Parts: sequence; C-alpha cells; structure tokens
Amino acid sequence: MAASRQTAQIPQTAQSFLRERLPASGQAQARTGWRPLMSARARILGASVLLLALALAASTVATHVFLIRQMNSQASSELAHEIKEFQKLAVHTPSRSARPGAVVALLRARTSTAVLENDVALIGMANGKVVTTSANSPAATFGASPALLRQWASVRTSASGVAQLASGQARYVVLSVRVPGDSARGVFVAAVLTGRDIATINRTTRLQLEVEAVALVLGSLLAWLAAGRVLSPVRATTDLARRITETDLSERIPARGHNEIAELAVTFNHMLDRLEAALTAQRRFLADAGHELRTPITIIQGNLDTLEVGAPDDEETLVIVSDELARMTRLVDELLLLASSDRPDFLHPAPADLAVLTRSLAAKARALDDRPWLLSGSASGLAVLDEQRITQAVMQLAANAAAHTPAGSPVEIGSAIEGNAVEFTVADRGPGIAPEQRERIFDRFARLGQHRTEGTGLGLSIVAAIAAAHGGSAGVAGRDGGGALFRLAIPYVKSAEAGEESPP
Repeated sequence: MAASRQTAQIPQTAQSFLRERLPASGQAQARTGWRPLMSARARILGASVLLLALALAASTVATHVFLIRQMNSQASSELAHEIKEFQKLAVHTPSRSARPGAVVALLRARTSTAVLENDVALIGMANGKVVTTSANSPAATFGASPALLRQWASVRTSASGVAQLASGQARYVVLSVRVPGDSARGVFVAAVLTGRDIATINRTTRLQLEVEAVALVLGSLLAWLAAGRVLSPVRATTDLARRITETDLSERIPARGHNEIAELAVTFNHMLDRLEAALTAQRRFLADAGHELRTPITIIQGNLDTLEVGAPDDEETLVIVSDELARMTRLVDELLLLASSDRPDFLHPAPADLAVLTRSLAAKARALDDRPWLLSGSASGLAVLDEQRITQAVMQLAANAAAHTPAGSPVEIGSAIEGNAVEFTVADRGPGIAPEQRERIFDRFARLGQHRTEGTGLGLSIVAAIAAAHGGSAGVAGRDGGGALFRLAIPYVKSAEAGEESPP
C-alpha cells in the first residue's frame, strides 16, 4: 500500500513536529535499523555477562596460581630442611679415613633416622646404585626411572628440578656426597611428591569452575531481569511513541522511582502535556474562527445580493467579490469539517453494501464533467462504515483528478478488499505526482506547481481526515504509463447482518 498519513484536524506545524518526534512504528524501525540482539537490554546483559565471566575467570586463575605457588613454596621449604639436616649430620659425623663404606653409612644414617612427612622421600645412592631409602619410599614404589637414577648419580655438586615419577610429579634436590678415605661417590636425594597435591588443586579448580558456571547463569538471569526492570520506562516510552497519533495524545507513561529513567518518563509526559495543550488550543482556535467567520460572510453575501448594478464595471466587481466570498465560505466550511473530524459524532457508521456503494460513487462522479468515468472493479459484501463520509472523500479525489488532468482523459473508480482493509481507488492518466511529493500533498494548503492554484488546498486533507476517523489512511502511488492512483484504505469491519461476527 502506498505511504499514508493521518492529517485530521491538527495544524501543519504540529503535524511536522509529530512526524519528526513521534514517528510511526514501521518508520522508526526502518530508520534506526533496530534489532532485538542490538537492544539496550541485550547490550547490558552482554556487558554484565562478559564482566562477570572475566571476573570469575580471573578469580579461578588467581586461586589456581596461588595454590600452585603455595605448594611449590612448601615443597622448597621441606627440601631445604632435609638438605640442611643432612649437611649437619655430615659435619658432626666423625671422620672415618681409610675406611670403605663411609659414604653408604652416612647415607643410611640420615635416611633411617629422619622423621618425614608422607610426601617426602629420601634416597641414598653410591656408585650409581640405590643403597638406601627412607622407610616411606622404597625404590620399587617410588617409581624413579633408571634414566632419572643415572641423572642423579652423575651430579658432582648439587642439582634441583622437577621429575615425573610413576607415582606422580615430584620436586627434588640432589647433593653430591664424598667422605675422605672412601673412594665411593655418593649422592643424597631429597624429593617431595607433589602429584597428590596437584590433583587436589585441579579438583578444587574444577569445582570452582562448576560453581562459577552456575553463578554465571544465575547472574545472567538476574542481570536480564534487572535490565528489563530498569529499562521498562524506556520501552513504555517507545511503545507510547508508536501508539500516539496526530489525533490522540492522551496516553502517559507510568513513572516509578526517583532514578534517571523515571525522570525521563516524567519529562516525556510533561512534553506530551505541553504538546496536547498546544494542539487543543489550536483546534479550539480553528473551530472558533470558523464559526465566527460564518456570520460576517453571511452578512456580506446578503448585502451583495441586494446591491444594484449601476455600471458595467460594478457588475464585474460584484462577480469577482461574489466568487471570492464563495471561495471563503467553502474554506470556512472545510476548516470546520477538519476541526470536527476528531469528535465522536463525526462518523455515523452503518452496514453498507460495497458493490452498491462503489457503483453509486462512479455514477455520482459522472456529474462532475463529461469525461469517461470508468468502474475499474468492485468489492462485494457488507462492511461497517460511514457511507456519506466515504462518498465525500471519494468525490473529493474524483474532483481532484478532474481538475488536474486534461479534458476527456478517463478516470477510473473502484474498490477492493485487500487483506483486512477495504480500499477505494481513484486512478487518472494525467501527469502524475513526483515520489518526493506524494506525502506532502495530504498536508493542508499544499500546492504542487504553479498550475495547481484553484481550490482551497484542503481537499486532500479532508480525505486523509475521513480515512483517519475510520482508523485507516490515504495515500497515492504512480501508475505504469503515467498518472496517479489514489487509495483510501479503511479497516474491513464485517457487518453482523451478513451472519459474520465483527472483529474487535
């Protein structure tokens, strides 16, 4: 359907303000490119989830790193303690010069007397072989590979590192052992088994991740609900802006609380109050001016009718004055019609036979001039509408087509049911209307081109007001081959007399 606009009874300046500030729903979406995933609520949720996820991830990583560092620090402390105790033992042990087996004895003395934690193991090696171990770490269960034992046996001073044993990961320190008089080359190994602690830390990290995943889901749900509650006045403002028409500014946004969003709702309501007051004052002025103008026009017309013509010039002057007075009378009548278009008694809807109404429109149009008036098509069935107002609107469109097309050019009148709407059409084969001017022609006093100077400039505004009063719209489109196609579309309200229920 062609673009349409409700003009009703509001002055042009107010209509322009409403078109700029309070666009229709479809137009607003087309301009802003609004998408549900790009809504403020979705962006708030996305930002909240992202920040919460980053915070939880940082917390998990920090906790994991802290536990690992704490474990390594404790292991290093235990290793340092065992090496220190072995060195004390070596210093206080009497020299056994020229006595073989002194190295092995020293190693066994430390491994047999040490009181160890469960995760600490001591190993003594002489000439590349394990000669002694602490009671809690027999070589068979300790799980040191032959390659690792050879690596330890080759140490000349001291070494430390991390090894992967059969029983898990371990941190170790290796100290070379030499006793004067003993040719054996020994090493003392202190190891802390960290595999069990690492597994515990990993289980703790996994549990923390599971708990944080649940917290993230609950946090996302709470953020979604909170964002919806905070933004509810914004949505109410948007919905209200879409519902507001140029004839109804009575709705207001409920404002709750004392935050910035509530202040926005209050400010918007105050703007609507001022706008409604201005529009009401303009409508009242329009109606009062129309009524007040009728009295002097009637008096002037009565006096003109009683004047006697004394000279040929006087007769020409009287004709001109009478024509302009008639034009003023018509202008006042049309202004009063527009001013009353929002009144409850403006329409008197009743069931009407669409086929009979359409044929009647075509027949009445033939009285305008002697050009071909064609019936392009007719809807069938009963519809609830104001037959007189529809006739008035279609006759205005027909007169407009006759005034702006060449003499003898055919004009087509028809009706059809399109979806949930009844469309009355008037199509001509004249010069047509430029696309950028098709909406403006429904404005009051709009004129297109120098040759369109007759009339009051309110005819198409009246058509749009009648359409708006029915809950419909008026529009114009181009035709293939030239010309203009005017449409008057109103909701198709079926008549109960036809045995059908009327839609709500």
